Amino acid sequence: MKLVFFIVSSLFFISCIDQVDKPSPEVNLVEIGKKFYINLPENHTTGYVWQLSNSYDDNKLTYLSAVFHGNEKGINFNFEGLEKGRTTLNFTLIKYRDTSDVKSFIVEVK
Repeated sequence: MKLVFFIVSSLFFISCIDQVDKPSPEVNLVEIGKKFYINLPENHTTGYVWQLSNSYDDNKLTYLSAVFHGNEKGINFNFEGLEKGRTTLNFTLIKYRDTSDVKSFIVEVK
């Protein structure tokens, strides 16, 4: 019974998290207090990893965590909207000092 409750509550929690997936210049809308994630492809066998720049407005968003889901599912960067406004999240795919890719996501908290 506890296992069923855990599975149901986990599914509810997962369903309450939105995915932000529109790269810049499109704008992604999120609500205050709403958790969301950005999924980026990451394969650890290449040695390249995504790094979040700290250039975003941390008054608008809070960074919660990053969770790697394997070479085929990539990495989720988890955030929560804090207050109304707009900020940009910048990610860089790096290996040592070599940059392979850059992605930006504009997030507007409403």
